[in-house]
Amino acid sequence: MKKNSKKRGISPVIATTLLIAIVVIIALIIFVWFRGIIGDYGEKFGKNIELVCEEVLLGASYSDGMLYVTNDGNVPIFKLNLKIESPGGYETSELNEVVPDWPEVGLRQGGIYSGDISSAVGAQDEIIIMPVLIGTSDKGDKKTYACGEQYGYVIA
Repeated sequence: MKKNSKKRGISPVIATTLLIAIVVIIALIIFVWFRGIIGDYGEKFGKNIELVCEEVLLGASYSDGMLYVTNDGNVPIFKLNLKIESPGGYETSELNEVVPDWPEVGLRQGGIYSGDISSAVGAQDEIIIMPVLIGTSDKGDKKTYACGEQYGYVIA
């Protein structure tokens, strides 16, 4: 006894379309994931802004609550990040949050800045000053990039 079943499968055209859509969606997910890993750092002077951090030359000193910073290089510095390491841990903040008189244009080549940061620094603390640069993204708009601690200036 054979049963005559009238089951119908999915048409080959629809099956092919679904397979192509699934492959495209997976490819987009992989593209977005890789883009997040690689990142869009932007450019400054026609180079990757991360490489420009190596060219930053800072001079700094700290005395009686006053921080003195000079830009001795050819790279303009937009902002400075402070990492204050104390015996119990560390705290990172932007210098313009600690002192209200940080220049809006930052430190140009040869620029000098001094400000009172005694409210944020203790006697046993070590200060690391890290530059923040501004460059252009792939879309042409301005983008800030905080250079890492390896490009910072340590004040004991």
